Amino acid sequence: MKPIPALHVRLEGLTSSFRHPLTISGTQISTPMPSYSNLLGMISACAGRIVKPKEIRIGFEFHCQSHDLELERTTRWMVDRKNGRLKPQPKGQGISKRQVYWYPKLDIYVTNIDFKAAFEHPAATPCFGRSQDIAWIVFVREIELYPMSKGAIGPTLIPIPQLGVPGLVVRLPEWMDNSKMGYVREPGPFGIYQAMIPTTELRFEIERSNLYHPSDLKKDNYVIYLHEWIEE
Repeated sequence: MKPIPALHVRLEGLTSSFRHPLTISGTQISTPMPSYSNLLGMISACAGRIVKPKEIRIGFEFHCQSHDLELERTTRWMVDRKNGRLKPQPKGQGISKRQVYWYPKLDIYVTNIDFKAAFEHPAATPCFGRSQDIAWIVFVREIELYPMSKGAIGPTLIPIPQLGVPGLVVRLPEWMDNSKMGYVREPGPFGIYQAMIPTTELRFEIERSNLYHPSDLKKDNYVIYLHEWIEE
């Protein structure tokens, strides 16, 4: 098989927090990895428009130095019974806990090289989860992805079951539909994945479909998983 032309984009930041979709109140836990809907959101921010799955395929590796719980001051509100409007809670501000991953580094591999200009001159600021988790782009490279049947994979989000890969099993949306004005976002289909451990440089030998070797990785057996979107 011929190699696939692609872009390798590196983003870094100070903090990341990818909110787990099944937690609403209490301590805000984060998934160890961004979901594929998170990555589409980051690419959409750079492009200045909604990027749909049919336009692009994505592979990635996500690393960070450590993770811990952060204390966050919150402003609490209540409904005024006289006029139905929001007003500050008389008890004042509150304190919440949020799981944060520190000094994140994200390597994204995308198959549509037409997005190069969007990464070089982003229309909006990409974020590692929430709006305060700002990311910056370190470099954008044109590379080639060589198909492989097996290889050593780094921290990423990979469909289950995948033997020989440690990680947390998570159920995450493939994408979010935000095309209806005045309505909340609607999730697309959900996939079940193994979110690998991002605080390690270890790689794991696996064999499966959709593995590719990026031409700029230092060892020939290093591979990424190029995501195959779940159909609705």
